[in-house]
Amino acid sequence: MIQSYKKKLVLAEQYDTIIIGSGMGSLTSAAILAKEGQKVLVLERHYIAGGFTHVFKRKEFEWDVGIHYIGEVQREDAIIKKVFDYISDNQLKWADMGVVYDKIIIGNKSYDFVKGVQNFKDKLCSYFPNEKEAITAYVDLVFAAVNTSKGFYMDKALPPVLSALIGSKLRKKFYAFSDKTTD
Repeated sequence: MIQSYKKKLVLAEQYDTIIIGSGMGSLTSAAILAKEGQKVLVLERHYIAGGFTHVFKRKEFEWDVGIHYIGEVQREDAIIKKVFDYISDNQLKWADMGVVYDKIIIGNKSYDFVKGVQNFKDKLCSYFPNEKEAITAYVDLVFAAVNTSKGFYMDKALPPVLSALIGSKLRKKFYAFSDKTTD
């Protein structure tokens, strides 16, 4: 999949779809369109495909911005699992990441992020015992925000006429969260 821009590529004369950028959304779209019989060209200016699925380093700092923890993929009826199964022809196998799925290091302190919602809350509360109420409120707020996104994405799948009629109602709860800053 990854080809250097230094190589001369032989491109077809026509494509059904041309996608600019190779982030996860673009690659997912390209895979689905190709599975449906379209001839797809994905263009990427970076030398590695994948968008924000890389590890980036700037001076002494490192960011792992890629997908490293996806929920719901073990549940057979989950939409996200069905999408991955379709794209990969059921070939994608998920590995358990263990109890600790991420580690945040600030100065000389280290904070483990652990799987399982209650385990996550308990671990954060062990680091910050005086913030138990705020941690619980934060995790509850994240779930509330995620639940509102379903209406937002449903609207995106509607035909324009239907979206004009009912889309604002589907998006309203989502915008109540997405339009707020962390401040």
